[in-house]
Amino acid sequence: MARGGTRIEINPVDQTHVEARHQRDLNTRPLTVRPRYWDAAVDAWLADDAEALDRVWDDLIPDLGSDYDAYSNVSSVGWAA
Repeated sequence: MARGGTRIEINPVDQTHVEARHQRDLNTRPLTVRPRYWDAAVDAWLADDAEALDRVWDDLIPDLGSDYDAYSNVSSVGWAA
């Protein structure tokens, strides 16, 4: 983890089942997660606490700007080291 936070990449919602005319051009977005949020997310994950993970996620996604809603619901989270 870097001193200023952990850099993550967020993939947008899966638009497979959305009509082509309603699909949006969305890209993978980078985001730096500050240590307090990262630590809270890891603790929630280790505790299998989905509600706590949701709260952390809700605190993070506004930093994505106007497209944040395209990233607000995810079906999975990948962890890599």
